Amino acid sequence: MAEEQTFLAKTVNSGPAEVIDSGTVISFAGNPIALHYKDLGISVVFEFKTGDENRDTSVESSVPEPGTLKLTLYNFDDRFGAGTIKPMRIGKYEGRRLYIQLRVYTLQGSPDKTLQYTVYKGEEVSESDHA
Repeated sequence: MAEEQTFLAKTVNSGPAEVIDSGTVISFAGNPIALHYKDLGISVVFEFKTGDENRDTSVESSVPEPGTLKLTLYNFDDRFGAGTIKPMRIGKYEGRRLYIQLRVYTLQGSPDKTLQYTVYKGEEVSESDHA
């Protein structure tokens, strides 16, 4: 007799936003980290740049090709962590704004980064409203 399996369906919210993804990833040999959301038709790529002492910890965004958001993270090399202080808008999906929040940690002497991220679906937006 087959055993019936029950799966727990849950949603996670924080204030007005619904959490649609959250996780922790350690980069492989200092390489960029890419999140591919096939259902959303988008990818988010995190590229880490360190060593520019004339530049503060900052995030620069670009769209190297349609459907790909590249976030270049400059000087996120603090072992105690660095990250966003508020959710960053990254687009929209199903008529709602998308946000991402992140933290990055670096182990001394390692090229690897530990990325903690959360992707949110926020408030409704009109079709004419750009990301």
